[in-house]
Amino acid sequence: MKKLSKKAKNQLFSFLFLFLLIGITLTVLLLSYQELNFKNIFDFIKHSKWWLLVIAVVCMIAGVVFEGLSLFVISRKLEKKGKVLPSIAYSSADIYYSAITPSASGGQPAAAYYMVKDGMSAGSASFTLVFNTVAYTASLIILTVFAFCLRPAMFVQFPFWAKFFIILGVVIQVILLLFLFGCMRFDKAVLKCGNGIISFLAKIRIVKNTEKWKNKVASEVGKYAVCFQEIKKHKWLFIEALVFNTLQRVVRIIISCCICLAYDPEISFWSVFALQSFVIVGYTSLPVPGGVGAFEYLYLNIYGIIIPDTHVILSAMMVMRVISYYLSIVVTGAVTLSYHIYIKKRKRAPLADQTDQAEEQPSDEAETPTDEQPADADTEQPEVTEEVTEEINEEIEKEETRE
Repeated sequence: MKKLSKKAKNQLFSFLFLFLLIGITLTVLLLSYQELNFKNIFDFIKHSKWWLLVIAVVCMIAGVVFEGLSLFVISRKLEKKGKVLPSIAYSSADIYYSAITPSASGGQPAAAYYMVKDGMSAGSASFTLVFNTVAYTASLIILTVFAFCLRPAMFVQFPFWAKFFIILGVVIQVILLLFLFGCMRFDKAVLKCGNGIISFLAKIRIVKNTEKWKNKVASEVGKYAVCFQEIKKHKWLFIEALVFNTLQRVVRIIISCCICLAYDPEISFWSVFALQSFVIVGYTSLPVPGGVGAFEYLYLNIYGIIIPDTHVILSAMMVMRVISYYLSIVVTGAVTLSYHIYIKKRKRAPLADQTDQAEEQPSDEAETPTDEQPADADTEQPEVTEEVTEEINEEIEKEETRE
């Protein structure tokens, strides 16, 4: 019997941890609210306008597509060979693994793996994801500010802990954006500070392998420093990525708007939009897969401002969760699995075809590139640190060995 690989063990642990969180959350909800039952949920769906629920599902899929388009415009600018459908597959891998791993830590490595398997250089793949992360963080802050401006009085009515999580989420996102900007603009100072912290932790025996951690810090800071240089060269590219990431967040928010309006057309669209924006920033920054537990708490305590009936809030929350999270895992997981199978079949294609093509071409007509050929400025690839390339290549080698 073959032993499970480290990657398979990590995935299994992520699933078990996720199921545990879901089980605990549902147990607490069922014990706390008698109104939460299948009858009320089915009644909610039965009395809802079906076409708005369909639009909610479409919005969930549109969120995957918009992230894919963001990755597409970035990678196309770097290598001139980006394609839309593979970019949507990268987006699906990112969303799927982010949904099942704590702090969304598995999303970017998975997306980078498929990018490199499609022929993208490790440096370009890493840069594309870093560039997209900056745009994503900025879009989340923009929509949170918009929500505060749209319904400032609502925030005052929230319970203490709901306010706490929302403020914590805003603070974490702002600090993250400032940190990313610091890595991009003041990379030497951030690197020096990071190395100092690692040395201090080593002295108090919290960190053992200092060189390993210093190399990781140098790798991460180096990626964002390169990102800043590319942003300066391609300012409109950042705007494009920001627009697509903002659209992704908007359609995710509209899912909740459609669900609430499907049941009660009298509910204000913009009130739901603002409330869902608060919910998102409140649970997104917490290090749990999909914000399980935090999302449910915030939804119940925030939506009570505009929805007086508890059973309606509970039913809307469950429908929202099924569409935006559980169905999203199924859809993105299916796309990721399909693309993975496609790549494996492409890799195992008979080499005879390639050999025949090589024999048909005369060897004396083969052109050897020379150093005298001018480089195209638009296709110049960012110089990412060697550690980044090595990390991605190691993942690919491990995957190929397991296959």
